[in-house]
Amino acid sequence: MHKGKEGLPSALQTINIAQMLEHYRLSEEDESRLHALQPLMEKAVDDLLPGFYEFIFSFEHARIFLHGEEILQKHSSGIRQWFIALFCGTYDESYFQQLHRISETHVRIGLPSHYVNTAFSFVRNFLEKLLIETENRESLAAMNKIIDINLDILSLTYREQIQQQLIGEVLLLKQALEYQSVEPYVQPITELQTGEITKFECLMRIVNPKNGEVFSIYPFLEIAKNIKLYEGLMTLMIQHSFDVFRTLPWTFSINLGYEDIADEHFLEFLYEQIENFPQPNRIIFEILESDFIEDFNIVFNFVSIIREYGCQIAIDDFGAGYSNIENILKLKPDYLKIDASLIRKIDTSETAYTVVKNVANMAKELHIQTIAEHIHKEEIFDIVKSLQIDFAQGYYTGRPFTASELLK
Repeated sequence: MHKGKEGLPSALQTINIAQMLEHYRLSEEDESRLHALQPLMEKAVDDLLPGFYEFIFSFEHARIFLHGEEILQKHSSGIRQWFIALFCGTYDESYFQQLHRISETHVRIGLPSHYVNTAFSFVRNFLEKLLIETENRESLAAMNKIIDINLDILSLTYREQIQQQLIGEVLLLKQALEYQSVEPYVQPITELQTGEITKFECLMRIVNPKNGEVFSIYPFLEIAKNIKLYEGLMTLMIQHSFDVFRTLPWTFSINLGYEDIADEHFLEFLYEQIENFPQPNRIIFEILESDFIEDFNIVFNFVSIIREYGCQIAIDDFGAGYSNIENILKLKPDYLKIDASLIRKIDTSETAYTVVKNVANMAKELHIQTIAEHIHKEEIFDIVKSLQIDFAQGYYTGRPFTASELLK
């Protein structure tokens, strides 16, 4: 009962149904065996479902993807129909279209592909046990074939989506380099006691040269590093940021990761840029607290060199969990940027409030200024100010905007 691929959704156009069934050696005899089992499976599905969901929900975060009674009921109904259809005996274009719709649903609700694989392992084990108990061993091979075919098809939409997304991301990053369309956005940093904006943090944005759409670099960081475009993007970011602030009065900060600090070629470029900047004391380099784990000596050597130029240092995401105080104090940072996860909860969590208060007190004793990140509402702003933290940053005090606007 095999048909070709005409009329199939785009994700299935790349396969030939007849060839796939032949590849898995699903014969007409197998189809007959499977169809003969359908009455048994219509009864067995009621035994399958409770154990199936007990197994699925034993995995962390499963309810994130199958949350709410309505979604769960729809999913359960879909699993029931899919399970019984395994034994329909007619594996034609209509059957594969239905599989594709199931896969699209998984993608739409954000169900990770490994959950699909996990579910299949449970169903396969259930069926193997059932067929042995009911003396249907001769149908085991046919059952495994149709399970493998289903797993192949239900993974196809994921593969196509990931492939298309990857192509689009690579193209965007390559065009950003080709057209130098890396633009720094800036977010104000406000001095809490005076209300004056005295600093800006520079944030990398990728601008699509074709339509002007703006993207944060963070979702693309991993792929940029994998395809060796990251250094070029950071080079443009440094150049454009320095060019904007060259004639402006404000201090500005730039985030550097461990990859930047450990890259000798990039550092040569960076040091040259600093040497040609009129007031290096207006430059702050933000280093993630977690980057100290990699190799503290590399971080220490970098900080020692830029100190000689007069640049300043901030420890970013301080309090996020690593907190090697001894190494941090060796750097003698100018600023501690208190981690957003603490600031966001400071009005509802006594623990977060206590940690932030202690960080602020410690910093004052060590003559290090503090910056509270991600302040998004008045209540948090007031608490941070009452703790005598030095600076505030977040949507409540100022959203990011293109750095070129400062020149106006």
